[in-house]
Amino acid sequence: MVATLGSWLSSWGIASAAGLASDVIVLGTILPVTLSQLVSRRTPASRWERWVRLAAVPLVALAASEVGALIQHHRWYGGAAFVAVLALSIWVRRFGALATSLGSLVSMPFIVLLVSPVAPAPGHEHTLWPGLIGLVALLWVVLLQEIGWRSGFVRRPPPGPRETPPRPARGLRASTKMAIQMGVGLGVAYALGTWWFPQHWPWMVLSAFVVASGNRGRGDVVNKGLLRLAGALVGTAGATALANAFATGNRWAVVLLFAVMVGSVWLRPLSYAYWAAGVTAMLALLHGYYGEHGIGLLGERLEGIAIGAAIAVVVAWLVVPVRSRDSFRRRLADALAAISELLTAQRTHPEDVADARSDLAYAITQLELVEPAWRLHARVFGREPGHPAELVRRIVDLGQALQSVPPYAAGREEQVAWARQLGSVRKRLRAGAGAGEAEPSATEPSTDAPKDTATVTEALCALDGELTREAWLRLGGA
Repeated sequence: MVATLGSWLSSWGIASAAGLASDVIVLGTILPVTLSQLVSRRTPASRWERWVRLAAVPLVALAASEVGALIQHHRWYGGAAFVAVLALSIWVRRFGALATSLGSLVSMPFIVLLVSPVAPAPGHEHTLWPGLIGLVALLWVVLLQEIGWRSGFVRRPPPGPRETPPRPARGLRASTKMAIQMGVGLGVAYALGTWWFPQHWPWMVLSAFVVASGNRGRGDVVNKGLLRLAGALVGTAGATALANAFATGNRWAVVLLFAVMVGSVWLRPLSYAYWAAGVTAMLALLHGYYGEHGIGLLGERLEGIAIGAAIAVVVAWLVVPVRSRDSFRRRLADALAAISELLTAQRTHPEDVADARSDLAYAITQLELVEPAWRLHARVFGREPGHPAELVRRIVDLGQALQSVPPYAAGREEQVAWARQLGSVRKRLRAGAGAGEAEPSATEPSTDAPKDTATVTEALCALDGELTREAWLRLGGA
């Protein structure tokens, strides 16, 4: 929030000094929120990546400003460019972590076009200013987060996984499927929105983008669509009533907007619905500040959000779908492999333990991202024995137990036993339930074992059981 307020004040000062329109102020206010969410996911892999980020944001902000002007004068050409850029920003993920990071950075200034109530100023003499504002926003975010990390006020996020050669793809890669889905979904939302809501088509397009982005399977898209709709309903209803209480240009609406921003960022880890409600409320307040009042906008905004979310869900299910169970199995396999690598490093390469711990933390985080959709599945269809949602908890418990074990707390024989037990679990999952006869199951910890190591053994015992194998079979395993 300090970074957001600093960027807002800086943008306001630059706009006042240069006589710019308020679209750059909106850009400088919204970019830090989106950039901070991106930057906090993982620390940059190298100094080179930091410099690439610094160079990319102003260039992309400049390009987004030009596309916004193109949409104003040539609606269909501008819309095609907008959709193509966002689809390509997903497709480039196939080229590794740096390309993924850049793709996410590219999308941010283009999304600001959808939420800003102020159209980009006409004329090419205005073009370079959004680039400067984008750089200012990124510098504020990087500066404040670095201060937070170095002071210990904010926990430094783990780095991304070490680069490994990409696995051979059977058919289309997931990034290609997601890019095609994003292109189709945004194209439909843009065409339908400009026809149905010519003045407010961004609401439908923004909703389609938010629900479809980060597609982790069809169930994940459905889950986000429902949360988006529920959050938007609450946020729009409350903020529309509040926005109508303030006159156009009333600065108390801006104060309330920042207060809502604080609450939504704080509550976001609890549920995406809080973030959806907060974002929708902030947009309603922002548009109200610039003169879009009236209870009639409430129904139109909700209608646009609902249709956009529905478009994203339909496209995710029908257009080169990414199956939820495939996404789950891939992340589960990565988490088990990371656990195995950590056990190996602890036994044979102590100098690699830190990197192995980071890889494990990243793998578990990726696995936890698919848990909400499976929790929804359990609520709707019943939490039968062997539900995948239970399997996520078991992997997370095991990973956390291993992360908390101090170096050299476990003897070599105990570490070998852990590795053998984990290998047995992985073999059973690959070969099916019948493999249980070939390897012994995990054994309970001895009563005199240290607490830390006993916790790891208990977590392995919980993982190596009938429930785990039943969950794997439900996910399409052999």
